[in-house]
Amino acid sequence: MKKKNSLMFALAICSILSFGFVANSHASSMAQNGFTTYDATNLIGLTVKSPDGVQLGQIFDLIVDSRGHVNFAIVTQQAIEEYWGRLVVVPFSILTISETQSGKTNVVFNADKEKFYEGPDWGNENLDNPKQAASVDRYYGIRPYWTEECMAHGK
Repeated sequence: MKKKNSLMFALAICSILSFGFVANSHASSMAQNGFTTYDATNLIGLTVKSPDGVQLGQIFDLIVDSRGHVNFAIVTQQAIEEYWGRLVVVPFSILTISETQSGKTNVVFNADKEKFYEGPDWGNENLDNPKQAASVDRYYGIRPYWTEECMAHGK
C-alpha cells in the first residue's frame, strides 16, 4: 500500500508539472480565443463550494492524462467534528471555475453535494486504468470525455 501511495504521489506531481507546462505554453493563444486560463499552482488550495455556497473542501491536487487533459481534482473534504477530512476524487469537468469582479477565484462543485460526501476516495481508485477512471465519472453522472471523443470520430 505504501508503494502504491508513493507511486500515486509521484504521478500527481508529474501531472501538475506537465499541466503547468501545457497551461503556460497555450495560455496566450487561448486568451486571444476567449478562453480563461488558470495556473494549476493557483488552483491548489482553493475552496470548493456547492452551488448553494456550502464549503465542501479544498483542491489538493489535479490529475492530468497523457493527452494533457485535466481529468480529476483531488479535493480534501472539510473535517466534520472530530473526523479528519479525506481525499475525494472529483471529475474536473464537474467543477466550474470563475473569477469575481474583485479578482477572487471561485470553484463550484456542480452536482449533488451528497455525491461529494460519498464520493470515491483517492488512493482506492487506479485512475490510470480507463475502466476505473470511467467508473468515477459515471458515479458523478457524466460520460468520460474520451468516450464522447470516440463517438464523435466514429470509432
